[in-house]
Amino acid sequence: MPIECNSIISGVDLGPDTEKNIAYTAYFASKTGATVRLLYIIDYLLTPPAYLASYIEDEKKREEKEMARLQAVMHGFAIKTEASVLLGRLHESFIKVIRETSADMLVIGYKSHLLRPSSSERLIKSLAMPMLVVRGQRAEKASPGTVRIGKILCPVDFSANSRKALSMAKSYAELFSADLQILHVIPSHVMKEKWEQWTKPEEKSRHWFEERLYPDAAAELSQLMKECNIPGEGDIVQGTPGEMICSAADEGIYDMVVMGARGLSYLQGVMIGSTTESVLKASPCPVLIVH
Repeated sequence: MPIECNSIISGVDLGPDTEKNIAYTAYFASKTGATVRLLYIIDYLLTPPAYLASYIEDEKKREEKEMARLQAVMHGFAIKTEASVLLGRLHESFIKVIRETSADMLVIGYKSHLLRPSSSERLIKSLAMPMLVVRGQRAEKASPGTVRIGKILCPVDFSANSRKALSMAKSYAELFSADLQILHVIPSHVMKEKWEQWTKPEEKSRHWFEERLYPDAAAELSQLMKECNIPGEGDIVQGTPGEMICSAADEGIYDMVVMGARGLSYLQGVMIGSTTESVLKASPCPVLIVH
């Protein structure tokens, strides 16, 4: 299935990581033919008092000048680009621009704070759309024109979200002429729970028991890959999913991880799953989250 990506929003903070975001935004836009909206939010939780108006206006002018420079960089790659500096609440501002542009993808960086959610974490947990989260050592030296995605890792757990992620991973692999590897992790806690269901299990039977789980997973993985018309064999490992995914991405020198997010609960908003969150915190390469 061809990728439908006509509009990309690149959320920047004009800090040290901005160039990396621009680099990956330019790569995806050049490959898909998407238009780009560069977006910087001057985030205020409360309406600033009137006496700060002149300072805010000066700040906005400085940021608009820098955004114009970034826009020119994108134009240098023949990418149709607009740039906006908005004053307001972060989430509401992004929602407004997403609706205006009918955006198909959001590109953002990733930061994590110890005591409070960072801006990127707030967006990742609240917006139900494909997001390319630019992070990891593989992206550290990225600059416009240097990015290439030649190896993609797609972990699956056979859920609807992971199937959707696999479909998108396949499409991007075809678009980028990249190698695609599928990974399934048998969670340690699942093996423990199943083992404990046995009546008076003997320790010597544990090895046999664990071996029996692999053929079942292999059969399901093979069927999934067949349904998605993906050749080759996937990998199956056992352990903590987030840790095993990051380890595989690191050891395999992958350029991008594509994985599903667990959405739900209209009372709490759209939330990502614990595995996705742990991968975001430790992945050695950018992560494309698929809702």
